[in-house]
Amino acid sequence: MNEDLNFEKILAKSGQGKGSIAHTDCKKYLRHTHPMLSLDWIADHDFEAGWIHAVRGVSCSNPVFAGHFPDAGVYPGTNLNQDVNQVGILLFIGMTSPLKKGGAGEEITAVNAVSSTYGHPVPPGCLLDMAVWATRLDGKKKIELQFESRIRDFPYYSNANKFGLKFEPAIKGNCTLVRAKRSIYDGIWL
Repeated sequence: MNEDLNFEKILAKSGQGKGSIAHTDCKKYLRHTHPMLSLDWIADHDFEAGWIHAVRGVSCSNPVFAGHFPDAGVYPGTNLNQDVNQVGILLFIGMTSPLKKGGAGEEITAVNAVSSTYGHPVPPGCLLDMAVWATRLDGKKKIELQFESRIRDFPYYSNANKFGLKFEPAIKGNCTLVRAKRSIYDGIWL
């Protein structure tokens, strides 16, 4: 499933999919709330084809910059992971069905595995384009994803900077998300 997709192909498809999803509507798919809701909007998506193009503005007013290298602000890699995982959760829910809420059958999503590489620091003021696509869907219980996020209009992915350096994407990798009963999660601590 979607082994041929990548960042460039998804951004090329963006604008020809099923349309954007506004920030407020993203919250319909996610249990996260502020300040942990970390995606700004979905530029385009196609749940049937299994891909999303999302956008994230990295603002210097984000609290993560308060203590993360105050002399030279860098958006933390853990936040980059959280960003793409939330887009992945949205894709998972959109491709399957909403989570069951409340009662004994309440469901949650969880990251089962993640592997990420980081290509360069992300300073405040950047706009990130995130591409997330499904590579395997196991019913409603599990999804395997690939992801990549790049700074929009960053010229040094294909051209060398003044030091002769080219960079890999800000983050790329893969993850596995699962859907589980809330009672199972709660049972871990009993």
